[in-house]
Amino acid sequence: MYYKLQIEETGRNSLKEQVSFFNTIIEEFSELSEVKNYLAERYGKIPKGKNKVYQDTKQGESLEVGFLHSFWNQDVSHNSKSWFQTDWISISEVNEKPFLLN
Repeated sequence: MYYKLQIEETGRNSLKEQVSFFNTIIEEFSELSEVKNYLAERYGKIPKGKNKVYQDTKQGESLEVGFLHSFWNQDVSHNSKSWFQTDWISISEVNEKPFLLN
């Protein structure tokens, strides 16, 4: 078993604009503590996960599959205008053989 972390990055110039997906990050970890360390390193802290994401199952139940983390971001290397970024973060346990882990 291993843990799969998937982050879908979205952005918009203002809160009134339509959201655009611009990147997907997929990482695999052998321990849950490694997932937490990755999130803490990426965001400066572990996001609280207050804005939960749910998916409906075939049985009609709602299953929690992740959470959202939103913040204002700016590409400082290009001195760009800031944008509102929302990352859709999901962590899942996978029982299959990992394809990214050695």
